[in-house]
Amino acid sequence: MAGNYEGYETAAERLVRIHADHKDVRIHAKILEIVRDPQTLRPVQYVVESNIYYGDVLMFVDVAEEMVGSSFVNKSSALENASTSATGRALSLAGYLGIDPNTKKPIRPTQQDMQKASRVEQPAPKVKREYTDSEIGLATAAFGQVDAAQTKDELKNIYRTNTDLLEIKINGVTLLDAINKKAGGLK
Repeated sequence: MAGNYEGYETAAERLVRIHADHKDVRIHAKILEIVRDPQTLRPVQYVVESNIYYGDVLMFVDVAEEMVGSSFVNKSSALENASTSATGRALSLAGYLGIDPNTKKPIRPTQQDMQKASRVEQPAPKVKREYTDSEIGLATAAFGQVDAAQTKDELKNIYRTNTDLLEIKINGVTLLDAINKKAGGLK
């Protein structure tokens, strides 16, 4: 499955078809939920709902979610990807399935569905990073700052100023784990 998406129609191609068939079609996507990292408040997951109306009548609804950073595209465009996926799913409910270019017959999995499935099936291998002595020294100092921190705001500042060092382990504990553990003990 991974990497061969040529036989699958995109949501954009199906949008062209539904607009050609239904002059009164309206598609409305809305964000249902944004899950944020508790320390940085950066989004980590988006859930989007897409509604297809014929005139003023709601006909089809579907949802999709995307995790920030779960793919190359989702590093910068997870929200847009969730919106496109939700719309593609709603289009499928409306009968605008992907079309196999060879047989011209409807097929359920779209290009976006196949890409999402391949991400789940084949996670990117994690490359272990080697840290310099200087980085290890900075991380050691940051651990001291974590121990001395009195507020969650101080911890957030430590996190923000040490983002490149969060995975460094000192005595078997990463800086990120130390920050999170300390945050759990603060009010």
